[in-house]
Amino acid sequence: MEAEQSQFSKLPKKQLVRIAEKLVDDGFDINNPYNDYDENYDTLESIAKFFSMTVSDEDVQFFAKFLEINDDLIADIFANNSQEINNKELIEQLVIPMAKTYELQYSVWGTCTYEEYLGQKFYAYDDEWVQNSAEQQRDDGNWNTWEGYNRINTVYDNYEESNMSYDRVVEVDDNTNVTESLLSRLVLENTSEVASSLDKQTLLKLKQIIESRLRLL
Repeated sequence: MEAEQSQFSKLPKKQLVRIAEKLVDDGFDINNPYNDYDENYDTLESIAKFFSMTVSDEDVQFFAKFLEINDDLIADIFANNSQEINNKELIEQLVIPMAKTYELQYSVWGTCTYEEYLGQKFYAYDDEWVQNSAEQQRDDGNWNTWEGYNRINTVYDNYEESNMSYDRVVEVDDNTNVTESLLSRLVLENTSEVASSLDKQTLLKLKQIIESRLRLL
């Protein structure tokens, strides 16, 4: 899915110049629209009413970028306001900014309670002795509960978020993102299903193959 563009991007450039002039006169912040977002939003909203438009966050960003990348051209247009021919040529040179798709990667941490359902193979001569054998091996330090090779399900509850942080922003290719995401999800789902039926030795071998592949990337 392509990035959603501002509704103002569809207006003729001549109208965008008129709006830009009003925004500049009213002190619209072009460096970062979020420095004084409420004021910037209200300023644009008052103008948008003449076009029967409802302002969105994308619209505020659009004009901040429009004014930034066309700063010199817009200044020349304002300076030559009486020279219609020259202004027509300058207006045609204006660049319409295009929104792109980005992925914001962030971390969230806190506490919760969880209940995990696992499975582990044990060798026994009687099914009634399996639990006793597991407990004995646990006491001897030969087995730990987290070693269960078959993770059947995990249920989380009582979340309490402590904090979060923004890690980085990555541009996403709109043309390949959907296909790659779908393919990645299918691979992960199928791999998870297969991995749940593998024994420990096979999983360790698979881990070596994956690590070897990662070193080549």
